[in-house]
Amino acid sequence: MKKVSIIGKGNGWEDAPHEGECWGITQLNLNRSVSRVIDMNDYEIWGEKEMKESRQSRVLAYKNHIPYIDLDNYPLEEIQVFFDTDYFSNTVDYAIALAVYEGFEEIHLYGVNMEIDSEYAYQKPGVDFWCGIAKGKGIKVKIHGSRSKIMKTVDGFLYGYGYPQKSLWG
Repeated sequence: MKKVSIIGKGNGWEDAPHEGECWGITQLNLNRSVSRVIDMNDYEIWGEKEMKESRQSRVLAYKNHIPYIDLDNYPLEEIQVFFDTDYFSNTVDYAIALAVYEGFEEIHLYGVNMEIDSEYAYQKPGVDFWCGIAKGKGIKVKIHGSRSKIMKTVDGFLYGYGYPQKSLWG
């Protein structure tokens, strides 16, 4: 079975396996070995610290012959046509779409928490969407880590069960 682990930098990334396809999001390769780096950030709008980390990540990937996927070489047009959408809200979205496009049968997410009390609240719907696309194509999607909010409601409860909605919304 063709399996990929997509590893973010959030809580739980350390639990990701070291064998098989392991894709690091942004500069994760500065902390552990990966088989591919996915970094879809436009560092021209970020600060000097982020630019420096990005350069270090690229140099390390190059030295270790690790493919570095970024804005310049991501197959965006092919993927937009394949999925008939241009909905991408973060680098993890691009990684999941690429994994589906390349025919992986299992996608495991580590360190991709999308906690709703941070900037990730705006990016969470994109990850939920792409996980749904993968699942809809029959791909097994496994979310690792107890803090992850991916494919979960804001309050963590199943709508209609266990918690009265009326008390939430008045």
